[in-house]
Amino acid sequence: MNNSRYALDDKQVNDISLKDLAKRSRYGGIFYLLAFWAAVFSSATAREHLDTIGVFSGCFMLLQIYRLVLFFKVFSSHDIDYPSYFSRYAFIYNSSAIVWVSGSAWLFYINPIVDLAVTINMMAAAGISIGGITVLAPSYKIMRSYWLLICLPFALSAGVFLNEPGNLIVVGLILGYGLFILMTGKQQNRAYWQALNDNLKLSEQAEELEKARIAAELAGQAKADFLSSMTHELRTPMNGVLGMAQLLAMGDLNEKQQQQVTVINNAGRTLMHIINNILDYSKINAEQLELEKVAFSPRKVVDEVMLLLSPQFEKKPITLTCAIDDIPELVQGDSFRLHQILYNLVGNAFKFTDEGTISIEVSSKQSDDDKTVILSFAIRDTGIGISSEEQQQIFEQFYQVNHFNPNIRGTGLGLSITQRLVELMGGTISVESEVGVGSTFTIEIPFALTVQTAFKEPLASGHTGIKPNLPANLHVLLAEDNKVNQMICEQFFYKLGCSVDLVETGVMALERFNGSQHYDVIFMDCNMPEMDGFSTTVAIRQIEKSKGLNQTPIIALTAHVEEGIKRQCLDSGMNAFISKPFLFEDLESMVNKVRAGMRNDITLKEVSKKS
Repeated sequence: MNNSRYALDDKQVNDISLKDLAKRSRYGGIFYLLAFWAAVFSSATAREHLDTIGVFSGCFMLLQIYRLVLFFKVFSSHDIDYPSYFSRYAFIYNSSAIVWVSGSAWLFYINPIVDLAVTINMMAAAGISIGGITVLAPSYKIMRSYWLLICLPFALSAGVFLNEPGNLIVVGLILGYGLFILMTGKQQNRAYWQALNDNLKLSEQAEELEKARIAAELAGQAKADFLSSMTHELRTPMNGVLGMAQLLAMGDLNEKQQQQVTVINNAGRTLMHIINNILDYSKINAEQLELEKVAFSPRKVVDEVMLLLSPQFEKKPITLTCAIDDIPELVQGDSFRLHQILYNLVGNAFKFTDEGTISIEVSSKQSDDDKTVILSFAIRDTGIGISSEEQQQIFEQFYQVNHFNPNIRGTGLGLSITQRLVELMGGTISVESEVGVGSTFTIEIPFALTVQTAFKEPLASGHTGIKPNLPANLHVLLAEDNKVNQMICEQFFYKLGCSVDLVETGVMALERFNGSQHYDVIFMDCNMPEMDGFSTTVAIRQIEKSKGLNQTPIIALTAHVEEGIKRQCLDSGMNAFISKPFLFEDLESMVNKVRAGMRNDITLKEVSKKS
């Protein structure tokens, strides 16, 4: 078969066309036999020759049996000799044509007078036989040979054995109908293979798209894994840089040295902000960012943002204000992502404002769902403003307003990430601005209402027996294998009035805990040789359970910031999570909460916000 028009290889063409031909033709012999009987038994003259009718009927029956035999062989054989099978089907159809034409010629011979009955019978027979051409649409070669053997001899026999002038009319009708059926069959052959080819193309495209999807997912996962690994590797030395810079800043420095240390601190924090933005950007694009749904106080989130950013406002003549209307005391949602959104927007306003006021205005409105409230947060500033043209682009990735200004720098990801986070939370973000006057960014996010009066996930989530009312001079067990981090943590703990025992592996931490020493709190690195922090924590919890001891607070110290790692910390039995690089105030806040008995509002996400 000439298949140059289609994108199928020869084996596909042969396999599909042969099986389809076998299905189409398996019962064809029966229809030929019935049509032959209808023609001959309607003629009184033909009914007198039962022996001749029997011979023709036997030929049709043998061909029908052969059709069924080939059908079962085609669909049961695994290794098919395609040329051989096509030859067999060509034999079947050519033989059927010869038997049919022979029977029709005999009928014409014994019924030479063309009356109404003979005409109807003959045209019906011609129509049935020639119409069989359309069954052969999968194979044009067999169709063409069948047409030649059945149409031309049929017309010739009618012209020879029928009486004039009716014979010429019958010949003309047979040839005209035959040519029409041949052209129709040819069109069906083309349409058949084109449709089949298009279907296979779609199947191949679907397979390619599925492969591409899997490859894209693997590539996305590889990228996410790479970024996760890189951020981990960057965070560990950054902890040393920021930690040492803070320790220097706490020392006795002259003014110039204090300025130099401040520059190091600011540069380090800026670098960490960039690293965090890149990590969030990667998670959002890979659709790996999961939102939490826990009870929290919106007022507290706003207060935390203001408290966190207030030191920056000492550097410029800018006043940070806040106005909160009547809003629910508690809602359910992701407070960490809300914190991140507000932090980004207020920080962005500070970057583009030299003097004046930045305000946070919080209000609420009813939603269509009685169980949901829409909280609105408007961040207004008196900064440089944004032109109408730039307002259309500010949420695009890597776009920066006034990027030509060397005093205003960034990654161009802050507002893009903010918009994506707002949309993930089911909200909207908009901007109104006038150049030289200022800007207002407004976000509206739906939150589920809650009747809870306490936070859903306290630090000791899932655990009981945390030691209450611990002494001010805490005895700390620090499990950390990095020498620089050991030095920084030890100095921080000393400044917080704590005593510290250092170990470098999980095995050593387990031995110390199981010894005679008593520890008020354990700070546990997650990645350590011999035994990691997760396994060590599980072992400690088993010891406490077997001895009936109250649980010792265990705080994770790790450069990993993925949600899966955070969840693994809780699942292993840890109580909280501090991400590296951490600041002195992070450790101070945690130590103070441990001293207070860790009973109130410590959650996993809260202690890692600055990560």
